[in-house]
Amino acid sequence: MKELLREKGLWAASFLCFAAMLLGFPQDPIKLPLQTGAFLKLYRQALGTQIVRFVLPAAAVLPVGAVYVKESSCGFLKFYISRIDRIQYIRRKTVQVYLGGVLPFCFAGLLGLLVCFLFLYPLELKGSVAAADIREAALLLLRICMVGGIAAELSGIFAALFRNYYMAYGLPFVSYYLLVIVKERYLPGMYAMYPGEWIAFEKNWGADGSGIWWFLGMFTVAAGLLHGLVLYVRLREV
Repeated sequence: MKELLREKGLWAASFLCFAAMLLGFPQDPIKLPLQTGAFLKLYRQALGTQIVRFVLPAAAVLPVGAVYVKESSCGFLKFYISRIDRIQYIRRKTVQVYLGGVLPFCFAGLLGLLVCFLFLYPLELKGSVAAADIREAALLLLRICMVGGIAAELSGIFAALFRNYYMAYGLPFVSYYLLVIVKERYLPGMYAMYPGEWIAFEKNWGADGSGIWWFLGMFTVAAGLLHGLVLYVRLREV
């Protein structure tokens, strides 16, 4: 974790995410006084904009998506695995890459919530904020973080497969938008494989809505296992 927090790419990605939230903030004039809980409604609107979805695959891979290429190209990898077990290295890197995709959105989302609370909550009518509004905002941020983690794992897979920075950074972005294009132009009913729906959560995912969490959870596990498998094969060559 300390190694990840020292990565400049993590903070650059967090700034990019926060800037996307600011650009996506509703531009309509705010009519005072605001209704109770309005700051959470505006926060969710800023999180769910097309701008945030657009920067997601780029911001997710920026921190450590290509860490394998970096460590193998400079010769640090041999020194690294000589000090720890190969399995331990694989475990560390798969978790590190996943967190590299999660944390920028988590940091930016929490900062955005703090800003909305400090500047908008004092303008609201007095009253208690509904627990349902807090829950919806938290779950929206969690879905964005999970999609970011999946995109980062794909970057780690491509980095280990091709050992190339361009592939590690570019292919997750291409894959992300390939799904968007296929859904919007050719298969409009294929919402389950549409990244925008994973965030918006507007379609039918079961009576209780748990389907989206099963889907994202299994996607996360599958991407992590595939990343670990590719790393295992590559480390046999070292």
